[in-house]
Amino acid sequence: MEKMESSLRNMLLSLGAICLVCAALLSSVNAMTAKRIAMVQEQKTERAIAQVVPQFDGTPVDTTVILDGTEYLVHQAMAGDSIVGYAIESVTTGFGGPIDLMVGFSSAGEIYSTAVISHSETPGLGAKMTEDESHFRTQFLGKNPAEYNLSVSKDGGDVDAITASTITSRAFVQAVAKAYNVFLAVTGATPDAVIAATPQVGEGENDE
Repeated sequence: MEKMESSLRNMLLSLGAICLVCAALLSSVNAMTAKRIAMVQEQKTERAIAQVVPQFDGTPVDTTVILDGTEYLVHQAMAGDSIVGYAIESVTTGFGGPIDLMVGFSSAGEIYSTAVISHSETPGLGAKMTEDESHFRTQFLGKNPAEYNLSVSKDGGDVDAITASTITSRAFVQAVAKAYNVFLAVTGATPDAVIAATPQVGEGENDE
């Protein structure tokens, strides 16, 4: 086989061919992993919905609500012709990054349950918000935000924060408050000042 002449043109052609092959491989891998990631995320969302609303029939009916410039997806759980609950995904920023929370409400507006879809909080501290039986999670159950002050106790609210994790606790509470305002909007009520009652995450705090 005749050896290719070493020239700038040939070097550029060889480099270009290598780049095209690498790009094709990366594109293929990305296509495969993107589908897998999307499927895993969809499964997480489905599990979270099932955790935060009463037992329902079939597939929840989805509707979109835009509130304060943010689009929210509301999953309406049905039993027959009746709505038995609303599952609302809400995202806020915690100590370590975004906290993606699914909040479930009964048709009467009470918090049925919550489920953390994803987070980056510190293990042993803020990550305790994922513990289903912890006091931090259970204290929200059955509460109606119209009567329950969605702020941590050190801000004058009714919520007991996770020890040494005020920032995480505030972010979690803020996510619940946002979801409640979305619930009010989707049920035809006027969203109140629940979100405003929760201080900005990390405001005046240096602990997690």
